[in-house]
Amino acid sequence: MLRNRAFLFLFMLLTLHIASAQKVERLYNVSPTDTASNYTLVLSPPSGKPKGLVLLFAGFGESPVDLLKESAFPIQAAKAGYLVALPNISNNTVLFLTDKRQEQLVQLVRDVQKRYKLQDKKVAVGGFSMGGTTAVKFAEYSLSSPSVPKVAALLAIDPLLDLERFERTILKAVQRDASARPKQMLRMLQNMLQQDFGSTPAQEPEKFYTVSPYVYSDTANTAIKPLRQLPVLFYSEPDVVNQFQTNHRDLYDLNAADCTAMITDLQSMGNKQAQLILTIGKGNRADGTINPHSWSIMDVDTTVKWLLQHLK
Repeated sequence: MLRNRAFLFLFMLLTLHIASAQKVERLYNVSPTDTASNYTLVLSPPSGKPKGLVLLFAGFGESPVDLLKESAFPIQAAKAGYLVALPNISNNTVLFLTDKRQEQLVQLVRDVQKRYKLQDKKVAVGGFSMGGTTAVKFAEYSLSSPSVPKVAALLAIDPLLDLERFERTILKAVQRDASARPKQMLRMLQNMLQQDFGSTPAQEPEKFYTVSPYVYSDTANTAIKPLRQLPVLFYSEPDVVNQFQTNHRDLYDLNAADCTAMITDLQSMGNKQAQLILTIGKGNRADGTINPHSWSIMDVDTTVKWLLQHLK
């Protein structure tokens, strides 16, 4: 109860802050009684019918309110005429990679389209970090499944894409670091993958060619084939010095490895609309912390123009 009251108070403050930009609504994904962990925050344009739908996923464990603190993009996209939906499902602490969870997202899109009469409008999907993982995988699912709302444009900010690479980097971190944190991360990842898929990339690497949004070792590019004609925009900031000095991380640890490899493969497959923007010195969190793994590496104006181009 206290948690719900705290959220409502923060939500009221947030609504007052952006009220001049557009209407904000909170839709329930499950039921009105489940307010803390399952809802969608919807930002509508200031006036007129929306030009399209932008589905935007926060990072792992982040709420829609956290997203709005870190980036002006949702507000600016709404001002540009789009309906922006920010899902919060199970507090954004699960991997949205299984077909069952993809179907849950499909239903969410259909519900939003029906409520706001957007069935004839295009859909863009995007996200940050693990939210970017969800966005990429949902785009692949959308374009390879019949009778599913089709994604027309894909945006991701420093997404984790290659689960095989990620598991390997955590294993290396456990080897290097005597503290408990890497071991906790490894256990969490392996438990989540075991629960969802019955194995991990180390146990069955080829199984994860289709589970992961992208796998570098899969020379057939199995997962990304549906994206060959899709407009794709990735942002990443490979600040090796910061990550090495601050977190003792190496090049293999960075999501930039996934981003550069996937965009390169898409371009080699003929996708002339696949774009990667590598930034320098743009990574900052809302609390002032310098961190290249941040929403701030996205150029808001450039991305809004990209939306206007591909969601006509």
